[in-house]
Amino acid sequence: MGSGGGFIGTKSEVIDDLIILGRACPEKIRDGRITVCTAGYSETSGFIRVYPTHLYMPWHQWDIVSVPVEQNPYDNRTESWKIKGSKHEWDSLHKKIDIVGNFKEKHRLDFLHNLVDGCVKGINDDKRSLGIIKPTINNVFFAEQKNYDSTTQIDLSGLEQTKVKDQYPNQPRIKYNCSDCKATNNHDQQVLEWGFYEWMRKNPGNIEQVWDNARISDSEYEKFFFIGNHFRYRSSFFIISVLRVKKKGIQKSLIPFKKI
Repeated sequence: MGSGGGFIGTKSEVIDDLIILGRACPEKIRDGRITVCTAGYSETSGFIRVYPTHLYMPWHQWDIVSVPVEQNPYDNRTESWKIKGSKHEWDSLHKKIDIVGNFKEKHRLDFLHNLVDGCVKGINDDKRSLGIIKPTINNVFFAEQKNYDSTTQIDLSGLEQTKVKDQYPNQPRIKYNCSDCKATNNHDQQVLEWGFYEWMRKNPGNIEQVWDNARISDSEYEKFFFIGNHFRYRSSFFIISVLRVKKKGIQKSLIPFKKI
């Protein structure tokens, strides 16, 4: 198992087999842009984080995309890349993305099972910043957003803009154990999946519905957590997305995918 998700051998400037696994809630970066952290897995390059990305990118979860990338000079995590020219071509960033396919549902369970790590601790010990966990979920709840910003941004048309993470008074969190958990206590992590926050924005009187939307208690679905660590606090992990796939018979691959 490798130590990170960069390219193997000679660096390529194009990832043409990136499977999108998660998009985190938007946030504002220092220069004022509203950005989304997007991450996934490439069979040739391992786990990949693409950041910053525009709100209005054409990709969705389970799309297979081709994207030109370059190393992010402000993020030395080996899985971290940015779209080539992202700062100066920000408003046309979507034109750089090619959707080359969709990862079919019938293959998803096999794919995810072959990428599972036994525990968050193992991912952290390997100095990897992304990974997939098969959890036993113990509790779901909402915590107070400590840095809550109650202001609402309005665009020129008078419509409310998409909120950034700190503009939500509540943050969804999950306590869980991994399939081979080495932690002394439950893992307790914030869910960053953008879909959770969009539901909360549009349905402020029914935020609890996010758990049913994610099939958390639905026994017909297997759940996996796609997790990533914090840029500044590398041992702190978040749930980038709750991957839910309907159960079926699973045929394990003879050769597991690389967790590089």
